[in-house]
Amino acid sequence: MSSQNKQSYEFGPFRIDTLNRQLLREGKVVPLKAKAVDTLLLLIDHRGDVVEKDDLMKSLWPDSFVEEANLNQNIYNLRKDLGD
Repeated sequence: MSSQNKQSYEFGPFRIDTLNRQLLREGKVVPLKAKAVDTLLLLIDHRGDVVEKDDLMKSLWPDSFVEEANLNQNIYNLRKDLGD
C-alpha cells in the first residue's frame, strides 16, 4: 500500500501522518525538512526491500541533478532525528 493511500504509519515511539506530512514521537512533533519526509515515506513504501541509491536519487530529485552527498546528508539527518 502506498503512503498516499494510508493516513499514518506507526513504528516504535513514532507515528507519521502522511496527509500532514508530520512525524510525531510519543505525540510530539519531530521537525523534519520536506525532503526528509519524502525520504521517510519512500522508505516506508518500500519497507522490507533494499532500495538502491540510484533509485532513491531518482525518486527524491526526479528533475534535477544533485550530488550523492545530498542523499547522504538526508539519511544522516533522518537517522539522527529517529535516534538511529
